Amino acid sequence: MQEIKRNDITPESASMKGDLIYGTKPEAVHYENAPTFEGAITSGHLIDENLLRAENEDKVTPYFIFLISIAAVAGFLFGYDTAVIGSALPLVGTDLGHVISTSEQEIITAGTTIGAIFGAMILGGLADKIGRKWSMALADLFFTAGAIIIAASYSVPQMIVGRLILGVGVGGAAVIGPLYITELAPTAVRGRCIGVNAFFIPFGQVIASALGAAFQNRVPAHIAWRLLFALGVIPSIVQLTLMHWLPESPRVLLLRGDTERARETIKTIYKGASDEVIDFKMTVTQQYVDATTVMQRQYTILQQWKRLWTHKPYRRAIIAVSLIQAFGQLTGFNTLLYYSGNIFGLLGLKNSAAAGLIPAGGNAMFLFIGMTVVDRLGRRRLLVLAIPGMIIGMVWMIISFHFLTRPTGGQLVEGFAYSNGIVGSVLGAILLFTACFGLTYSHIVWYQSEFLALEIRALGSSIATTCCWLANLVVSVCYLTQLKSLGATGTYGLYLGFMLVGYVFVFFCYPETKGLSIDETQSVFLEGYGVKKAQMMLKEKRKMTAELNSTV
Repeated sequence: MQEIKRNDITPESASMKGDLIYGTKPEAVHYENAPTFEGAITSGHLIDENLLRAENEDKVTPYFIFLISIAAVAGFLFGYDTAVIGSALPLVGTDLGHVISTSEQEIITAGTTIGAIFGAMILGGLADKIGRKWSMALADLFFTAGAIIIAASYSVPQMIVGRLILGVGVGGAAVIGPLYITELAPTAVRGRCIGVNAFFIPFGQVIASALGAAFQNRVPAHIAWRLLFALGVIPSIVQLTLMHWLPESPRVLLLRGDTERARETIKTIYKGASDEVIDFKMTVTQQYVDATTVMQRQYTILQQWKRLWTHKPYRRAIIAVSLIQAFGQLTGFNTLLYYSGNIFGLLGLKNSAAAGLIPAGGNAMFLFIGMTVVDRLGRRRLLVLAIPGMIIGMVWMIISFHFLTRPTGGQLVEGFAYSNGIVGSVLGAILLFTACFGLTYSHIVWYQSEFLALEIRALGSSIATTCCWLANLVVSVCYLTQLKSLGATGTYGLYLGFMLVGYVFVFFCYPETKGLSIDETQSVFLEGYGVKKAQMMLKEKRKMTAELNSTV
C-alpha cells in the first residue's frame, strides 16, 4: 500500500476536492470524487464500505440521551425567549412610563432578533476557538443577563437593551446547539438527535404561551409580564450547571491535538463498540480534521473567508443552508408567535394568550412527528411532500382574511364583532399551515451543519443562522406596519409568494443527506447542488447495507 503523507496534502487535494485524505490504513482512505455517478457506484468510490460497517455498530446509550437532552436546553431557551414576548408585551400597559406604540412594540420584538444576528456571528465564530461546549456556556450567560434586565425594566430603552443582550444568547444557541449535536450523533439517528434540539424550540414556545395564558387572568398584569421574562433564567442556569458533564466535540479536541480526550469521548458516546470501530472512527475523524488544519496553515483568515465564496462546493453548501433558513422565516410563521396577543386579540378571542397555543402547540406536536420520521423519510422528501400543505393552508388563510375583513375595509379592527364562522375558518387555516410548517421548516432548517465540510462547519453554520435572523428581523419589524398598509390578506399573500419561491429552490437545489455521515456529505456539492449525486450515494449505501446484512 502506498502511504499518503501529511506533507503531500494540500487543501485542493484534500477536503476541497474530496479526492482522498491521507492515512496509513487502507480501510480508512476515502475515494469520493469519481468522474461519473455510474462509475462511482460500480467502482465503489462514493461510499466507504468500512465506514458503513462501523456505523452498523453504533448504539444509542443512556449517556448519549442525557448528553443530547442537556445540549437541547439551548433550543428550549431559544423557543421560550422568542415566544414569551407575544404573551408578555400586551400585559405591560403603562409600566414602562407610557402606553407602548406600534413602532415601539416592533422594535422591542425585533431587539432579540437583532441581538441574535450578532450572537450567531460572534458566538458561532468562537465555536472553533473556544469549543462548542464553552460557546454554549457563553450563550447561557447572555440568556441570564438579558432576562434579568428585561424583568427589571422601567423604560422602553432598558427593555430594548435587555432584548438585545438576550438575543445574543438566542443567536449563539441557534448556531451551536445543532452544530454540537451534529458532530456527536451517530449517522443512523442524527436526524432525530438534531430534531430533539429543534423540538425543544417550539416546546419552549408552548411553555411561554401556556404560562402567558395562565397569568393573563390570574396574576396582576404588572407582575405577570416581569415574571414571564424572569422565568427564562431557570433553564439557562440549569444548562450552565450541567455543562460540566458535557464533553467537548471530538473534532474540536483533535483540532487542539488532544487525541486522548477525543478518543475517550468517542468511547463514552459509543459505549460497547469494539476497539477496532473506535480506532476507525478516530482515524476518519482525524483525517478530516487534518484537512482543516491544512487549510488554516495554507490560508490567512481573509483568504479563508474569500475561499467560502470562490470555492464552488463551499459556496453551494452555504447557499443551500442559508436560503433554507431564510425561506423558513419568510413563511411568516413567527408572526403568529411574536404577535399572537395582537392577532388573536384583533380576531376577538377573549384570551389571546391561550389562542397563541394554537400555532405554538401545533408546531410542537407536528415537529415531534416530523423528527421521528425524518431519518426514514429524509429531509428533502419531507419538504417536497409537506410544503404544498403549507401553501394550501396559506391560500385558505388569505381567502378567509379577505372575507373576514370586507366589512372593515380590508383591515383588522380592534373591537369589531367579526363573524364567528369566518374566524373559525382563519383558525383552521392557521392550524393546517402550522402542522405542515412543524413537519418541515421548523426542524429541517437546523440540519445545516451536516451539509458543511468540517473546515467551514462553524463559520458556515454561523452564516446560515445569521441569514435566518436577518430574514426574521425583516418579518418581525415590518409585520404590524404591513397589517396596516397591506391588510391581513396582502401581508399573508406576500408570505405565500416567498413560500412558492422557496419550494422551487428546495426541488432543484436541496439534496438529501439522510443516511450519509457528516464526513460523506461534503462530497455532495462537488458537482452542482448534488440532488442527483446524493440520490446515487444513498442508492449505493442501501445496496451496501443489504449486502452487509445478508452476510451477517
